[in-house]
Amino acid sequence: MTPDPTAREPTARESTAQESTARESTARESTAREDPTPSAPEPVAARVRRLAEAVGPTTLVTALLIYFGYVATRARFDYFGVSLDMTGLSNQNLLLYGLEVVYVPATLVFLGALAVIGLHAAVRWQLARKPGDVANAFLAAGIALAGLLLILRAMIGMFLGDAETSTVIGATPLALAFGPATLAYALWVYGKHRARPLLPERPARNAALCALGLAVAGLFWASTQLAWAYGTGRGEEDAHELPRRPEVILDVKDPLTGLPTGVVQSPLPTTGKDPAFAFRYRGFRLLLASGGRLFLVSATWRLGRDQTVVIPYDDHIRVQLVSQP
Repeated sequence: MTPDPTAREPTARESTAQESTARESTARESTAREDPTPSAPEPVAARVRRLAEAVGPTTLVTALLIYFGYVATRARFDYFGVSLDMTGLSNQNLLLYGLEVVYVPATLVFLGALAVIGLHAAVRWQLARKPGDVANAFLAAGIALAGLLLILRAMIGMFLGDAETSTVIGATPLALAFGPATLAYALWVYGKHRARPLLPERPARNAALCALGLAVAGLFWASTQLAWAYGTGRGEEDAHELPRRPEVILDVKDPLTGLPTGVVQSPLPTTGKDPAFAFRYRGFRLLLASGGRLFLVSATWRLGRDQTVVIPYDDHIRVQLVSQP
């Protein structure tokens, strides 16, 4: 092929300039890949929504209710002086016992959630109906005042609590859970009233996360107190219903000592040197059967006066049940 006579070879200066331009272009591309433009920080609502989608609201509510049932069951048997660790109940049995006590708290939780949703809808309706109205500012001030009072109640209960301030079970932890959240909500309402946020984005995000953490801690603290009180109440109901439970007639080989009030011992006719059953006891009521043992109380059992009798459930005893009218 005949070379073009008009073409010319680039000079040394032009070659150096082309190489320098190529190096600068490569460096800019590398810098763009290594240092991308920082994106805007993700809003708190989006983070909470993503966390809720990952964990699932149903999972959180279920975990809270199962925890409530476990604590309530522990308090229920502790009323009779029986530690839950001694019972040997399986996880399935613990769940079944826990289900007996979660209906009331589950109802309260969902009713409370509906109330919060309704109040939020009413606030949004008020803000959209009269934007910039002075009534919206008073609404935000009232919500903020309620939040401050709740925070003050939580501080008094935690640091200055005594017998008088601790009479209402769950008051301090619930105030801790809803006080900061209510105050944060008031700031959001006022920001909507002004049509711009009251706080910068970063402080607002950190404050919302702190309020969320305090709400979770307060709810678990409150669930522990309420569950223990609820379980103690269930134990009191069990003690009141003992006379209507089936009577347990117990035949044993060796005599029992330290019988609770209301239990009567009587000898059985025996023959031979090694009788199968020599003593009969009447007046027992079954509290629990678990782990190869019977937890027995009397029909007239009273807190602080009577004890719970634990007997191995094996071939050395004979049990009869008699229903009560």
